[in-house]
Amino acid sequence: MRNSRPMILMFPLICFLSSIILILCEPNTMGVCNEKEKHALLRFKQALSDPANRLSSWSMDEDCCRWEAVRCNNVTGRVVELQLGNPYVDSNYTNFMLGGEISPALLELEFLSYLDLSLNGFGGRPIPSFLGSMGRLRYLDLSFAGFGGVVPHQLGNLSTLRHLDLGYNSGLYVENLDWISHLSFLNYLDMDRVDLHKEVHWLESVSMIPSLSELHFSNCRLDRNMVSSLGYANFTSLTVLDISWNDFDQEIPNWLFNSTSLVALYLSDNQFKGQISESFGQLKYLESLYLHWNSFHGPIPTSIGNLSSLRYLVLGRNPLINGALPTSLGLLSNLEYLGAGGTSLIGNISEVHFTTLSKLKVLAIYETSLSFHLNSNWTPPFQLEHLDANSCKMGPKFPAWLKTQKSLSHLLLSSSGIVDTTPNWFWKWASSIQQIHLSDNQISGELSQVVLNNTIINLSSNRFSGQLPLQSSNVVVLNIANNSFSEQISPLICRKMNERSKLEVLDISNNALSGELSDCWMHWPSLTHKNLGSNSIGYPLKIQ
Repeated sequence: MRNSRPMILMFPLICFLSSIILILCEPNTMGVCNEKEKHALLRFKQALSDPANRLSSWSMDEDCCRWEAVRCNNVTGRVVELQLGNPYVDSNYTNFMLGGEISPALLELEFLSYLDLSLNGFGGRPIPSFLGSMGRLRYLDLSFAGFGGVVPHQLGNLSTLRHLDLGYNSGLYVENLDWISHLSFLNYLDMDRVDLHKEVHWLESVSMIPSLSELHFSNCRLDRNMVSSLGYANFTSLTVLDISWNDFDQEIPNWLFNSTSLVALYLSDNQFKGQISESFGQLKYLESLYLHWNSFHGPIPTSIGNLSSLRYLVLGRNPLINGALPTSLGLLSNLEYLGAGGTSLIGNISEVHFTTLSKLKVLAIYETSLSFHLNSNWTPPFQLEHLDANSCKMGPKFPAWLKTQKSLSHLLLSSSGIVDTTPNWFWKWASSIQQIHLSDNQISGELSQVVLNNTIINLSSNRFSGQLPLQSSNVVVLNIANNSFSEQISPLICRKMNERSKLEVLDISNNALSGELSDCWMHWPSLTHKNLGSNSIGYPLKIQ
């Protein structure tokens, strides 16, 4: 009994502390909406167009802290976030776009730190310059929102901003970027498809942001006028740099290799030239390296084998890249995508090139002079999803290692020098592959017992013979032209299926087929293109 009184006195204090903890931990539980801010939000809504009625919860009768897309401070009830980005990203997302005017009523939201208007449709209207007066903003996303005109330099007044995304709008441009250097706390900057061609000193302005982690300047009309600007940069914190789809026609500047924190580097679709530097081996944290569609020449540097974290290596469509595929690539144990097609690479590919590539999913080495030299009993360490070795020597024997691959969706081996009969295991193994391209080889075999189940099948210009293969309703494109198929055509076109056929394109020209066409075409309602020429097929008058 002696200790009961202190416990009774402490009980109200415990209850009070518990309620405070609940308030701090559970959002919007107080339901205390600032009246001034509620009226400001209603004026903001009134200026918008909202055909899908996304803001139907915004009414005088409801606590604004409980409105859709509004977040308030848990204690004060002041509005801190407006999450008005279009939440629908499927094919019907345009039906849910907000539009209209951006009302300056937003200025009355004095504590707003987060504003997202992405994926909406503001019809080419300019970005309101008054946004630069919202001094507490830390996050501003105006991407894919249909804004146009000049980017207001007043955004440079947002001194606490961490995230700025202006990408993919409708004709945004800048006169200069001096203002961007004032955003000293910025971590993320995306200006994809903003026209920057008038700004010669963009690099100096951007490199003055010490905390910048991601920079996205893709498709910004940056060009050779940036040569002098590219002499200097200080990106010690940069992890992502995307300057793809521009018009740079110079060698990669040396400052880039001092950006040793880079995780992803996108330089594709430019006109960069010169050799790919061995200095890339210094970027030890790199996971994604995209250099395709440029004018690089010379060999692939062996130092790329030092990039132990690399997942995506894309070098294709650089026709002057030559030499052998370095065996050091076999050390990239995290590599998932290797793209080197459309180059002048030459030489042999052996097991050494794949030694530790257990995570490889895409191998694209099409249109090269590379030759596979692998033991017939080789078992790859990987499970590919996509193999594109068109015009790359894979034969003369049919590659036996393919049967170990259980996840392939695309198999492209056209013009790969195979002079062989399809092995007994092949067609059953291949039945789950979406696309098969084996054209322009010398592959032989009888397919009368085969049921083709692939979406796209190209077996043209080979030595297949005998009766035509059967096909499932899943086939959309079938090209078996320029072979030696013979006998009647009717088993192909008159076989009834349990499901509606999806076949759209059929080419069986230049074979030795015979028979007469009939009303069986009614089984092919989706067929829009057919070529039956150079056979011995009769055409009844009524279907000519």
